[in-house]
Amino acid sequence: MWLCTFLPVVLVCLSGSALCGPRAWLFPRQRPRFDRPGDVVLGGSFSIFPFSNSMLPIFTVPPAGLRTSGVYNWGYRVAQSFVFAIQEINRSADLLPNLTLGFSIRNSGDSVHGAVHETLSFLTRQEEPIPNFTCQHGSPQAAIIGDTRSALSVSMARLLGLYRFPQVSYGSSLPILSDKNQFPSFLRTLTSDLKACRAVTQLIIHFQWSWVIILAHDDDFGQQASSLANQELSPAGVCIESTLHVPSHESLEKIEEIVQKMQKYTAKVVLVFLSNSNFQLILYGLQGIRVSGQVWVSKDTVHMALALTIPDVSQVLHGTFGLLFHSSRAIGFPEFLADLRPSQTPEDMFIKKFWEFTFDCVWSHQSSTVSEGVQLCSGNESLKNQLYPFQEFSKMDAAYTGVYSIAHALQDMIDVEHQHGKGTDSQDFHPWQLLHALRKVHFKTPDGNKIMFDANGDLVSIFDIFQGQKTPEGIFNLAHVGVVDPQVYLGNKMMVHLKEDLQVPPSVCSESCLPGFSQVPRLGAPQCCFDCSPCPEGQFTDQK
Repeated sequence: MWLCTFLPVVLVCLSGSALCGPRAWLFPRQRPRFDRPGDVVLGGSFSIFPFSNSMLPIFTVPPAGLRTSGVYNWGYRVAQSFVFAIQEINRSADLLPNLTLGFSIRNSGDSVHGAVHETLSFLTRQEEPIPNFTCQHGSPQAAIIGDTRSALSVSMARLLGLYRFPQVSYGSSLPILSDKNQFPSFLRTLTSDLKACRAVTQLIIHFQWSWVIILAHDDDFGQQASSLANQELSPAGVCIESTLHVPSHESLEKIEEIVQKMQKYTAKVVLVFLSNSNFQLILYGLQGIRVSGQVWVSKDTVHMALALTIPDVSQVLHGTFGLLFHSSRAIGFPEFLADLRPSQTPEDMFIKKFWEFTFDCVWSHQSSTVSEGVQLCSGNESLKNQLYPFQEFSKMDAAYTGVYSIAHALQDMIDVEHQHGKGTDSQDFHPWQLLHALRKVHFKTPDGNKIMFDANGDLVSIFDIFQGQKTPEGIFNLAHVGVVDPQVYLGNKMMVHLKEDLQVPPSVCSESCLPGFSQVPRLGAPQCCFDCSPCPEGQFTDQK
């Protein structure tokens, strides 16, 4: 039986407007999904097929349908880690033993429009959703594993916060999302950008680099990050040679100007607060230029891993350091991906297009005549080593920890109900009840990683430190070289633990003066810059 219910949130409509009905959401008729039934259903919103819409909205007619263009390999990989975690939990005899988790995977299309539409479609159980109405048939919906892009995360978090519907994000690190007054139902399996920025400055201080360049976006985050870096580094005696603000929109002219400036600077260390696309553009610009031994330090190792798919970019990134928020390793996930085949999951409406894009082939039924030189998809191609260039990252999950958090919250909620002598019907609960349990979860993932959220809904964990290194065979790799623990402070510094044999080049404005010489400040230069002058007659120094 279908029971249509009005959800208690105000719906504003323009009188007589055609936009008040489902016609306001015009998308391709057959939007791809990947649904699997269960006693309780989890939603997943992932950027798998990006939407393209070359027409600017004119606001005099309903919006035109959005068309998909291309495939995001990373987005599909994240969706599969979501599936893998659910299948693993369903096989478990200890976690939710009497309950089967189902799922509904939706494509946000890397678009706010797409993300909001698919989220409302999931909540209302309607193909063309009417906000605030839901047809409550089928299994209860527990939570949503959310998208990564900032604009998508804020839009979804605001929407889901209205309904107190739990959302666990695997990649949204905007500081504002820690505000529980604005985003009461938002949690994430990482921490905010500002905490990551503070952690990466600890590397600068730890290596005693006193002369650095900052590359940051010209948006709010870039301003915040560079300001925070100054606040952290200045008291530690670190000087900023220059702060270069990169346009958040891609500007080749501005990028070229920045590349030219970087050739003139003397600092060996570049502190990076950039998106992946602009980071790659700058690396492209530096490829053919001899930049003397610069070390890049980034708050995001994934940027480096993606950048390393560019030919010859390892010459620029050798010795680079990056942080990666410590996540669980889904044991068996690389093998799960390698065994993936379209024939095994016919209900997956994403996989065939993903297969064509990944293996540069076409399915025979899609073209009656196949052009010469076009490869046909067999369905038996292997995804092994296809989705990510580095072994360490092929083990990394994104949605895995989020799924386990929701599962443990469900288990805790059921256990509490049982302890109080109430009914143990696991399918009779409200989303806000699960949200209450989710905020308090404290458990270990199968690989032994401890999981709990702080008062802001951010995961409590450490940062792994990776360095770009070449193997004896000349292969470039990102090696795990240590950790930063933002929970442990030694004085006013975070605990940094690194391998003992780690070698790093110095980055100073001026070399230390030898015994018998004293420092003479350079007029108009930062305090880290000085000249060395022989000590005056009758005075001496016996150390550097």
